[in-house]
Amino acid sequence: MKFRAVMIDTGPMREFSNIVTTISKLSKECVMRLSDDKLYFIVSEDNSGPTPPVLWCEIPQDMFFSEYQMIGIDEDHKDIYLGVVSANLARSLMTLKSAKCLKIKLTKKQCPCLTLEIEMPSSTSQQTRQVTHDIPVIVVPRKLWSEFQEPRVPQPDISIELPTLKQLRTTVDRMRTMSPEIVIRASSEGRLTLQIKTSMAKVSTRFKDLRVEAFEGPIDHSDSETESQTNEDMSNVCYCRVDAKKFSIFLSADQISHNQTMCSIVHKKLIILCLQTEENVKLQFFITGIVY
Repeated sequence: MKFRAVMIDTGPMREFSNIVTTISKLSKECVMRLSDDKLYFIVSEDNSGPTPPVLWCEIPQDMFFSEYQMIGIDEDHKDIYLGVVSANLARSLMTLKSAKCLKIKLTKKQCPCLTLEIEMPSSTSQQTRQVTHDIPVIVVPRKLWSEFQEPRVPQPDISIELPTLKQLRTTVDRMRTMSPEIVIRASSEGRLTLQIKTSMAKVSTRFKDLRVEAFEGPIDHSDSETESQTNEDMSNVCYCRVDAKKFSIFLSADQISHNQTMCSIVHKKLIILCLQTEENVKLQFFITGIVY
């Protein structure tokens, strides 16, 4: 197996660093999948055995790398799967915001490593200096590759565009100091409601006039615990109760330059959060609903 890639543009280097930093906040470990046309970051639940990923991020290599060469195991198994500590990778990329060039290679030291060679401008002369990081990786065996495929999810009942992530994160962080769970509700009229309920209070925040990409209603609320709002047709509303901390962690992706973020809800079962950028980076985060 061989892999070598070069990045020379400031914008893509900064964006790549922000993406990896966001992933490191979501999980301590991830799998990097290298293919001919894309680089993937995949995160599964900790210690949960073979389950679908909870994070799926795909990066088109031609939008980020000026050079990109790889050779897999053989013609039938062209991809390369590497287990990596995401925090180590994120720390190594912190200097990219001022770097002139990044080279990434798959090397063999005492163990398999991703070797990062970062060319930095010198503060005292016109010459450059090179910083090298060797990040240990684990080569994922072929028998486990099936565990790191894009998740197949049910058809969402609604897909609605989220408001500004920074604003949303501030609201969610305040809410989760009062409750570990948050109910996310969306209506076909473009309303998004975040709600928590404790023994002392019930707090709701509503966002209006959001774009609804798809709605598969009407929604059956015959066994629902949700409370009807004044003049609201509940057949146009779906919701899901999720872990507030997980939702907040995804919202830290506001540092990635994105053009839209969609929230898709499978009623009471699943939240699918999808961030897309102008460079066609796609980051999906899956939060399973809490059901009592």
